[in-house]
Amino acid sequence: MRMIPWLALVLIVANLGFCVWTQGGFSGSLPPPGAAQREPERLRQQVRPESVVVLSPKAASAALAQIAAAEAAASAAAGVATGASASGVVQTLPGSNQAAPPRDSAADRTAPARPR
Repeated sequence: MRMIPWLALVLIVANLGFCVWTQGGFSGSLPPPGAAQREPERLRQQVRPESVVVLSPKAASAALAQIAAAEAAASAAAGVATGASASGVVQTLPGSNQAAPPRDSAADRTAPARPR
């Protein structure tokens, strides 16, 4: 029974040592894992890194909304049906004159089945 506290102490010290090593605490004598996996040559291979722009969340939402509106306008111009719910949209299959049946709505799936 005296060995269990020593084993627990050894495991705690080993975990603390591993944590310090992975955070770079022993970088002078023992490099952390993944230090050799860094690839600085990828930075040199970037094409126009100055064109990357970091947006605030509000600006990113506005940009996404603008892109979605442009895509909706383009698909409406092409004659493709777009809608918010799949239950109200009937998609036409290319090369056929028949329309695919609409998907069931969430209300249809939650309604109890009626016996026939």
